[in-house]
Amino acid sequence: MKKNLITLLTVAAMLSSTSAVFADTIPATEIVPAQDIMNKPAEPDTPFEDIIQGDVMLISERVNVISPSYISNSVTVTEVTDEKISTTTDEKDAENPEKTINYTVSDNTIVLGYAKGDVKEIKNIKKGDKITVYSNAYAPAPLILPPQYQADVIFVQDNLEISSLRFADVDTYVKGEDEMFVNLSNTLALNLADDTEIVDREGKKVDAKELDKKDLAVIYTSSTKSIPAQTTPVKVVVLGENEMALKALESANTEATPAPEATPEVTPEVTDAPVDYTTVQNITVGETVITNVYKENDTLMVPLREIAEKLGFTVEWDGELKAVMINSGMYSLKIGENAYGKGKMMPQPLKAAPVIKDDDLTYVPVEYFTELLESNDSIVLNYENAE
Repeated sequence: MKKNLITLLTVAAMLSSTSAVFADTIPATEIVPAQDIMNKPAEPDTPFEDIIQGDVMLISERVNVISPSYISNSVTVTEVTDEKISTTTDEKDAENPEKTINYTVSDNTIVLGYAKGDVKEIKNIKKGDKITVYSNAYAPAPLILPPQYQADVIFVQDNLEISSLRFADVDTYVKGEDEMFVNLSNTLALNLADDTEIVDREGKKVDAKELDKKDLAVIYTSSTKSIPAQTTPVKVVVLGENEMALKALESANTEATPAPEATPEVTPEVTDAPVDYTTVQNITVGETVITNVYKENDTLMVPLREIAEKLGFTVEWDGELKAVMINSGMYSLKIGENAYGKGKMMPQPLKAAPVIKDDDLTYVPVEYFTELLESNDSIVLNYENAE
């Protein structure tokens, strides 16, 4: 008998999450969130001379660029109820559930008109309205289809002629050495003017000195072709502090663990045939051998918490939802449902549903760990082959 080791998981470089998961190509007349504009952040180690392309110029030397604190979707309202706002990413195929996104609202949801940036009420939103919805990228989302997210900021095209000339961004902004405030993804820098309207959620004026490390909802009309794009905003609404975003920023500044909202590029080992789990005895994570694994049909089930924590994740149990939340809910699994949540992406299928066994441990398919982030370790299968 001999023992073979098959490396199952290798995690490569991180990629940033964007709303492109849901949205089709946005027409030129539609409101375009700032992160969707052509100006893209430079890689941290890109030489200055390689950044200048034509008339695109680097204006801010931000070293640490992390994912935005909010993700957005430009959608059309299909139904409004007391509980939620239903929308579609494609007016021509509005009945298609795959194009549907539902949003829940709360007392903290703020609605702004694009034309003047004036505060509106949720009840003013009606079927057919074109809106751009921003959701906190750090908030957990339930594992349901169509996807359902919390609406934190809603921009409404309240005057099409004017709204089509407006742009918006919602993110955490940090004051740079040049005295401008730059968002975390390094796509937009605010060059505040004396007549820039800066207010809080209640409409009270806020001093520009208080904007550092705050979540801001920004409306602007034009920007420079630079990295980041520079703009003098029409209006800035201060939303408050985002604890998770600030932790991610601190982590990036100290070169600690990567930001928890980033999405990785997974490179599994390429094989000519499916892995045979028949004689798997145990698995190895780092230097730890885990023996409580079992085979169910064609799936190898492994203990979730033990492996996740070995890979550096935090694991919490939500008894009300009967779900496991990983890294404060950024990744989630629900007992009995063969799907997993990752950030604000649509739930993705699993080979088998998570289950709780007699030992009170949650077991998941071993392939699930090819979708997790932040680890450069490998999971190794240890199995016996008959000679």
